[in-house]
Amino acid sequence: MPDAPQTVIVTGAGSGIGLAIADRLASEGARVIRLSRSAAPGVLPFDVTDETAWEGLAHDGVTGLVHAAGIRERSPLVDTDVESFRRVLDTNATGTFLALRWAARRPQQPGGEPAPLSVVTLSSAVVERLPEHQLAYNASKAAINVLTRSAARELASAGVRVNAIAPGSILTPMTEAGWADDAHAARMRTEIPAGRPGTSEEIASVASFLLSDASSYMTGSVVTVDGGWAA
Repeated sequence: MPDAPQTVIVTGAGSGIGLAIADRLASEGARVIRLSRSAAPGVLPFDVTDETAWEGLAHDGVTGLVHAAGIRERSPLVDTDVESFRRVLDTNATGTFLALRWAARRPQQPGGEPAPLSVVTLSSAVVERLPEHQLAYNASKAAINVLTRSAARELASAGVRVNAIAPGSILTPMTEAGWADDAHAARMRTEIPAGRPGTSEEIASVASFLLSDASSYMTGSVVTVDGGWAA
């Protein structure tokens, strides 16, 4: 984190990676605005698929946005219904589009250089591995990569940096059932060179870096944090 105090919005801050990122930034002295669809202490209700909600979100003083909200629904392709596919794409891809458009629409400062803004989106290493039975999730994360890189090119001149983190298998409420299954856990430990799942705190460390002045020359990057799983 930079020396100057930050105000950072974190979506998906009710649990998992979003919660860890919000906690990490707060511990570093940032003012954190926590948003989540699920109710949780200190979290403001927010639906990332709601265009009106994004339009009503204030830009004043915000120096960073971490868009960590996302869902995964698993089923074989033959059994995946259109409603499930749309729900995952709407939350993950359309939600990211709305987050990036919100950043693009921030008011410009009169005269002088634009105030810097760092945006961090959450992709996934599944884009490289393409696990079975989660086609919609895989597709949505691939879309986030392209949205992130496209927005980075378009918004750089306005002082907005946009980078993505692509976690591998991180121990969160979304993945804990899989890691509790002995056969699945054994296979994953074999596939992941590091031999273990990652932690949300490890992803939070990368998010902190991408929001800081230490990453000032980074934009349009997709940073893979997966213990070597996609190498």
